[in-house]
Amino acid sequence: MLWLLACAAAPEGSPCAVDGDPGLEVAPADMDFGDFHDGDSLLYGVPPQGGALYCPFHARVSGIADLDLGAHIEMTGMDAEDGSVIAETTYDGRLVCANVGDSAGQWLGTDLHLRFGDWTMDELADRVLRLELWIENLDGEGVDASLEGVLTEM
Repeated sequence: MLWLLACAAAPEGSPCAVDGDPGLEVAPADMDFGDFHDGDSLLYGVPPQGGALYCPFHARVSGIADLDLGAHIEMTGMDAEDGSVIAETTYDGRLVCANVGDSAGQWLGTDLHLRFGDWTMDELADRVLRLELWIENLDGEGVDASLEGVLTEM
């Protein structure tokens, strides 16, 4: 039995190998991809571990290779009325290649938290937020997406 396993061919490439045009979908963490429509509520509040107010999202990437090796993620939240930046979050991490379900063959980024710094709950209530999201691999290949919604307390 061990001999058979040792002679088995290694799988070729990741199930998330580049296939088709690059794309990025973003949605609030509490919603499935495709269910959010501009103008819907974006839940924000105090994260479970405490700290700055946040708004959680998740993302799904296609057509970009090697996001499991490293990804640079930039999130910018702007007041949709005046264009002022009210939140910025930038970090490096990795995405996971989904191998089942609706996301099979695509990279998933969960727990993407847009942080609001020194803002208070009342200052953010009912603002229309425009989220701009950029995700790139270590080679600088990237994709972007945006959405717009009304900040609503969790």
